Amino acid sequence: MIQFENVGFRYKRGPEVLQNVDLEIPAGSFQFITGESGAGKSSLLRLLYLDSMPTAGRISLFGRDVTTLTRDEIAWFRRRIGVVFQDFRLLDHLSAAENVALPLTVAGVREAAYRDNVTEMLQWVGLGDKMEVRPPELSGGEKQRVAIARAVVASPDIILADEPTGSVDPAMAERIMALFVEMNRLGKTVLFASHDLAMIEQYKLPITTLRGGTVASGKRASGRGAAA
Repeated sequence: MIQFENVGFRYKRGPEVLQNVDLEIPAGSFQFITGESGAGKSSLLRLLYLDSMPTAGRISLFGRDVTTLTRDEIAWFRRRIGVVFQDFRLLDHLSAAENVALPLTVAGVREAAYRDNVTEMLQWVGLGDKMEVRPPELSGGEKQRVAIARAVVASPDIILADEPTGSVDPAMAERIMALFVEMNRLGKTVLFASHDLAMIEQYKLPITTLRGGTVASGKRASGRGAAA
């Protein structure tokens, strides 16, 4: 489903933030992406969301070279990808429920068809009582949970999560991890970027480590978790 071949990436004329990246992620797998701050985790996810294009090498997504996609095809591919951004990217003039529903409303789904799913997702992340609250009135951790609910509500084929447990307490982090693991068990491909090695090592799932913009290693952690 996802293949990087000798991929490089730089922002405008700056230095390469990713270089010579070779990575293959099968459909239906769960992959942790880890590394120190600045290692290239967010840039890698940005390429997968088609927010940017590689400046070198080739990325294949859903069997297509991403650089050959038209604007309409990029929009269609993005509907198959759910993303949890570090900066949340919520719309301040919409309620929490309306933000979560965005992938469905953009796809033309009627409110009556998705209302229960939106409610269930917000309840899962502990925000059932904040459905009508707008982002400026939410804490950072609450905004992160809204972003997580939005990423999974449409049951996308790929879920990209950039530090999704970074602003929540350990109990909620455990609950969020359970949600991602369950989505993976339903056949979704999950890429979970985090530098929290203590949490990652609890799960028996593949790990790709980035160091200085390159893939330093790929291994399977020991401990509990779902099979990828």
